[in-house]
Amino acid sequence: MAISKETLSLISTFKNPIIEKLSEWKDEIKFYFDTGIVKYVENIKNKYSKTKTFLFRNENVDFYDVYFPITLKNQKSTSYEIKHVEELFDESNFICIIGNAGCGKSMLLKHIFLLAIKQVTRIPIVIELRNLNEFKGSFFEYVNKSLSGKKIAPNDIILERILSSGDFIFLLDGYDEVFSSSKNKLTTELIDFIDTYSNNYFLVTSRPGANVESLPRFDNYFVNQLNLKQIKQFINLQLKKVDDIKLGKKIIEVVERPENQDYNSYLSSPLLLSMFIMTFNSYPELPKTKSKFYWNVFDTLCTKHDSFTKYGGYQHERKTGLQNEELENILKWFAYTSLFKGRYDFDDQYLSELLSKIKVKLNLDCDLSHLIEDLTVATSIIIIDGLEYRFPHKSLQEYFTALLIKEQSDPIKKEIYSKKIGQLIKHTFGGNENFWNLCQEMDVLAFTKYFQLAHIDSFISIIDMTSEELMCKSFMKWGNFSQGIIKDKQTGELKFNGISWDSNITMQILEEMKVLHVTSFAKIDNDYEKFILKLKVQGVIKENAQNNLFPYSLDYSNNWNDLVYNAVIELGHKDKILNIITKMKKLQTELNDKITFIEKSNSELLEL
Repeated sequence: MAISKETLSLISTFKNPIIEKLSEWKDEIKFYFDTGIVKYVENIKNKYSKTKTFLFRNENVDFYDVYFPITLKNQKSTSYEIKHVEELFDESNFICIIGNAGCGKSMLLKHIFLLAIKQVTRIPIVIELRNLNEFKGSFFEYVNKSLSGKKIAPNDIILERILSSGDFIFLLDGYDEVFSSSKNKLTTELIDFIDTYSNNYFLVTSRPGANVESLPRFDNYFVNQLNLKQIKQFINLQLKKVDDIKLGKKIIEVVERPENQDYNSYLSSPLLLSMFIMTFNSYPELPKTKSKFYWNVFDTLCTKHDSFTKYGGYQHERKTGLQNEELENILKWFAYTSLFKGRYDFDDQYLSELLSKIKVKLNLDCDLSHLIEDLTVATSIIIIDGLEYRFPHKSLQEYFTALLIKEQSDPIKKEIYSKKIGQLIKHTFGGNENFWNLCQEMDVLAFTKYFQLAHIDSFISIIDMTSEELMCKSFMKWGNFSQGIIKDKQTGELKFNGISWDSNITMQILEEMKVLHVTSFAKIDNDYEKFILKLKVQGVIKENAQNNLFPYSLDYSNNWNDLVYNAVIELGHKDKILNIITKMKKLQTELNDKITFIEKSNSELLEL
């Protein structure tokens, strides 16, 4: 692999000082850099410099020809654009970027990686966290394996020396895609890694609902929606690439119509806006629902493929001869099966085996290789990215899954919503809001009855309403909550820092419905050192010898007594719990009324 001057300049800037500082390891460090790290950086740089987007699914385009600079907000800024990497980390080495499906997090991460090289900030390292779900080793071992290169055996000591220099920026992508079963292990190892090598920069991306905000040290940035001015700029940028300014003007005219202002919120997502651009020639009206966006995309890909990037609406030959409805049915079952298995990228073996099974079950007479070619070439509803296949965006996978569930009989829906969908928590640590919103949008009655209300009923049945204390006790036991306590490395003082809990699907639902926010229990700003020491003397605070995340904890769920209840009151948790329970009871009534109204309306309409 030829190494670019840009990468060589970056690596040399940081390699040489490290070698001078650790001269006794000179040869080993030089070999590690030259054989592993430099090739790693160059490989990712080449991968990101040319990119595929939703609009340009079948061709690699120059990244900055299509990159649109989204903005972030935090406590100090409402519209922050990342132009300098060092500026982003000016006040903290630890940054979380949180945004909904399709908001542009992946493109932003690529931008930061390329910018770090261009500005010679630090050596950027990308870790896709979902890859650790199946990895048997530790987080450190995964980093070492990624950086060491295939020609040399990973050397723990050398990497430890290199990382201690603080010359790296770790871009940790997709915290929400960590399996729930892996969450505690990965989070503990991640925090330990960050504590050990805290001189480096760390950036984590996540969808909301994964409680990434609870990570100690991290400052949170949230992705802003596109405003009207940005929507028009985005449209013009994408159409400039295909030299079709006239189409851009037509789309902007539709966007600016007064009757469409109530629905422009959909276009504040770069993904949905891209979908609208791609489907505009076929569907020039602004869809009123998310699911309609996705249906328009599928129909456009099936019937007028390449109309966005090729004049005249060129259409590839469909080798299987399957109709749109048959392809849609295949995609529904493929999306449903893979999503519930936690698979978002598919190698050739997985794709072939699953499509073969679906083809047999649906009694379709077509060649497997032709089917794969139709999905990837003739329609490009599945795209090829390197050696793997995937949907153009995970949200399309969620759409086809929601569509399949909607079309099932009522007993099957009940089974899926009450049991099957609970399996998602095994394959994701939150971040299901987009999928659940699509289910609710397309299947409101069954979703409300068998999913939302069923879990709210279950939660309320667990809570002991006998007294305020028992409400708090049963709530804490339900979530297996314990308060994390750390020792300040500089002062030695004990401080509350974080909350530990057992995530479950009911908890995720309450988070998505904005009724419960677990991390609110972690935010304790007052100085409670004397209070902690008092509880420690009384035996309430426990030492966790094997827990690097929280060396001490206040266990609310298994050691309840008067002292623990007093702590719940003192820390302000009691009022939060009682407020949550009040909201839940109100929501329970509202959902029951909603179901009654829909069923009554349906019954009356059936009599027409």
